[in-house]
Amino acid sequence: MKRNKINIGVIGIGYLGKYHLEKFLSHRRCRVEWIVDADLKKTNINLTKDIKITDDYREILNDIDAVSIVTPTSCHFEIAKFFLSYKKHVLIEKPMTQTSIEAKKLILLAKKNKVILQVGHLERFNPVMKKLSKDINRPVFIEVHRLSRFNPRSTDVNVIFDLMIHDIDIVTSLIKKKIKKVSAFGKKIITNSIDIANVRLEFEGGAIANLTASRISQKNERKVRIFEKERYYSVDFMNSNIKRYIKSSNKLDELFAYKEFSYKQADSLKEEISNFILSCLGEDKPLVDGEQGMKAVEVATTISKLL
Repeated sequence: MKRNKINIGVIGIGYLGKYHLEKFLSHRRCRVEWIVDADLKKTNINLTKDIKITDDYREILNDIDAVSIVTPTSCHFEIAKFFLSYKKHVLIEKPMTQTSIEAKKLILLAKKNKVILQVGHLERFNPVMKKLSKDINRPVFIEVHRLSRFNPRSTDVNVIFDLMIHDIDIVTSLIKKKIKKVSAFGKKIITNSIDIANVRLEFEGGAIANLTASRISQKNERKVRIFEKERYYSVDFMNSNIKRYIKSSNKLDELFAYKEFSYKQADSLKEEISNFILSCLGEDKPLVDGEQGMKAVEVATTISKLL
């Protein structure tokens, strides 16, 4: 008999974990059974009396079908391994793991036990990314800028694993070729790990991507420019806007025909969590599965070793 709802445990109720909890609570196809956090003071939020609270994730095993792991990256592997071993579905926030070896082990475990393993690369659910995935065919050059104000909550990893990993995932989903060369430059500014970096990825077939990420900016910005033969796209992820330019003439002053696409600001996290819930119920497939999560970790690791 096909199930109508799944029981969820949310592990980690920090800054992002609270948003995960909010989205799960509002979804009609799931029931939040447990909240887990090492610091039980964080769980002092408005909850129904039916939701149980603990600081030990092992305690929730028999009451849940799936978990959302929103802990520091260093904890991802052990927690995910535990639940996958017991045939529970798992959503892991990005980055998936600290190493590609850990990621591969989780993928194999999920396949063995026939459960969902999904990775939280949020930008894939942005409406502009959905549009790009349909329109882009053979990009030859991609330029990415991701700037963020400093936030001490993410300093357990460098800026590559913290911010740039979003763009690694975007670029590798659009350029479906192997990376043949990586160049990287970065500096420590405020923390003890790289806070600002510039990376050049060269792909088989000739495509190139330049990625810049900073977590010490005075503003937040997520912009991408994508070039194909005789056209290019200027994309603003924060404002859900795409400007498309297509060559229409040989005259310099009339070279490109311009069209703008603006989208209603979407709740990408809500979309991501809905995708996970429906995948667990067998009604959908993860937009970002373990294989794609591992690919981003592999590239991020290669970059980090150069810095």
